[in-house]
Amino acid sequence: MRRCAGLLLAVWLALAAPVQAQPQSQPLDIGSDPALLARAALGSDPGSASVAVLRGDQLRVATVQRPAADAAPQVAGAGPAELAPLYEIGSISKVFTGLLLAQAVERGELSLSDTLGQRLQGKVAFASAAVAGITLEQLVTHRSCLPRQFGGVRTGAAVVEQIRLADRAALWAALAAQTLARNAPCPALYSNYGLAVLAELLAEHYGRPWSELVRDRITGPLGLQDMQLPLAEQRARLMPPFDGRRPAVAWEMQAFAGAGGLRSSAQDLARFGRALVQGRNGPLGAAAERLVTPLAAYRGGQIGYAVFIDGPPQRRTWSHDGLTGGYRAQMTIYPDSAEVLVMLAANWQAPLSAVNTRLAALRYPAQGTPITADPQRLAEQAGVYRIDPETVLVCVVHEGTLYVRATRGGFRAYLPVAADTYIRPAGGATLRFLRDGDRVESVELAQYGRTLGATRSAEPPPQQAVLVAGAAADFVGRYQVNRLFRAPIEFDVQEQDGQLVVRSSAVAVQPVFPVAGRPDRFHYESPNAQLQFERDAAGRVVALVLHENGELRAVRVPASP
Repeated sequence: MRRCAGLLLAVWLALAAPVQAQPQSQPLDIGSDPALLARAALGSDPGSASVAVLRGDQLRVATVQRPAADAAPQVAGAGPAELAPLYEIGSISKVFTGLLLAQAVERGELSLSDTLGQRLQGKVAFASAAVAGITLEQLVTHRSCLPRQFGGVRTGAAVVEQIRLADRAALWAALAAQTLARNAPCPALYSNYGLAVLAELLAEHYGRPWSELVRDRITGPLGLQDMQLPLAEQRARLMPPFDGRRPAVAWEMQAFAGAGGLRSSAQDLARFGRALVQGRNGPLGAAAERLVTPLAAYRGGQIGYAVFIDGPPQRRTWSHDGLTGGYRAQMTIYPDSAEVLVMLAANWQAPLSAVNTRLAALRYPAQGTPITADPQRLAEQAGVYRIDPETVLVCVVHEGTLYVRATRGGFRAYLPVAADTYIRPAGGATLRFLRDGDRVESVELAQYGRTLGATRSAEPPPQQAVLVAGAAADFVGRYQVNRLFRAPIEFDVQEQDGQLVVRSSAVAVQPVFPVAGRPDRFHYESPNAQLQFERDAAGRVVALVLHENGELRAVRVPASP
């Protein structure tokens, strides 16, 4: 990962996706032509995307490719299974670790109540009794209290290095030194570290590498020849990775393989999903049913053996996503209709999550008829509401409209349907404010079949969410910093829903927000990183200056005729 003037995007294997360029606005559902879904999944950047849709016994697959940013996407035939393109699937690998544990529990070889201290006795000298007391169930449900990464690593190149290079010895050493502020279980907090520990614990228990366990107990019996960890002679089938418009590198992993190291074709991942839908009567037997049995609450939904479970019992959705340095993946399963959707992209900035949101909004639509908002109630609802230590909802009233954004996201307009209830139909979201007397104290966000609660904090909301109508057009365009003997740095400024989103040569698409009282000035999610646009005597925007640990000035590039 590279750094541009200090703005460095954190890389996570899943769930913490930044704002993405929106896919085309064509109607999409799981019955759409897979080529249409693949185009939307890839977006406008170079790379490739493969989509597999399994409905009953019918498997439909399409792949689109764009070799350069200015080239049109091409639809490629699926071809025979052995020639299907391969992608890194990132954190979907965690589902395979969960299934290995489910199989072990089903056989009576391990128990969910087993602790690290019991299973790693003689291998790890725990400094903390709290760490030694973590159970296998707490690991597989992200309730172990372990951080996202070990050793205080949180963002940037250090995360990438740890994920790619840490081996089992490094993992055991980290566990030995690890301390916790409290005993598990903790409220669910996503942890690559925790699932890597679980995967290596399973490998240690059975005396075989994690990849061999997956091959012999899951992919081999299912005939999934495209599910691979060491690529060996199949390396040529791995689609070239991209980071936005720039080429990226594929990741090899050691101890983190069980948290994010698998590669697959879209076809094979869809066939794996079918085996899960078949449950105990399918080729995976009772372990498939155990895998998707809810074990704990997870961010407004539920979680099984590392599988996210959303929606009511009669309309479940099972899912997991994945993210590595050059790839993005999404697996979604609708067990009630026996449908499986797999989207894989060889560009980690591809808008898979935006496509998935559109599909989820159809499955779990927001209900209500818009009404006129009460200005007094709107004013009372503005605020910052905290979901967990990593996530807040920011609610701002702008020109009589409620705008809401979550951490790492942009503002979206919500429509009032009742006194304290709002909806965003395009996202399938319903927002309900809860009061203690006349004061709004908390909010509930229902979306994707899950409901998240957030408590009002003392943080003041910003004064402005989006620009006045038409103002964004002044800033939209490309800006460039030319450097001697080095590639130029580019900033691409776009508009989404009345606000600006910016992507530079080294940073993914991120929203920027107006700074109150400062014309033409915007801040990133971190107020310490700001953009000041410059105008000429005629009032035209001609440059931008990034303020963060110094200044970086980029000159506007004239639009192509």
